[in-house]
Amino acid sequence: AAAAAAAAAPPQPKETAAEAADRLRGTLGRDSCIVCILGGTDFRNADSRALVEAVAKNIHAATGSKAKFVTGGMAGVQETFAMHCGDGSSMWHLLPVGQSSGFSKGTDINAGADLEERKAIFGLLG
Repeated sequence: AAAAAAAAAPPQPKETAAEAADRLRGTLGRDSCIVCILGGTDFRNADSRALVEAVAKNIHAATGSKAKFVTGGMAGVQETFAMHCGDGSSMWHLLPVGQSSGFSKGTDINAGADLEERKAIFGLLG
């Protein structure tokens, strides 16, 4: 009976980018400083990986629980940052619905049907 009721329920309206960003701010903590981490999938300079690792360690140490860090769940700069930003408790990965980062640190969160929608939400989040 429950399955029949669910099947008969009208489809939910699509969440706008602003609604998704607001929902995610609630998940991350409305009083938190949200820092979005962008970067390429490749390191083009021999020193870049070490720089990202040092920034991740130091910014986490300086902010403690005050900040939440959000990546797009991509390899390269974002994954390197995530792997070196504390124990992962302040690390989140925003991906389109149904996708996962596969990262060993942090928590995946989903919003947007595809990469373009996820980018729009990411831009409103931090």
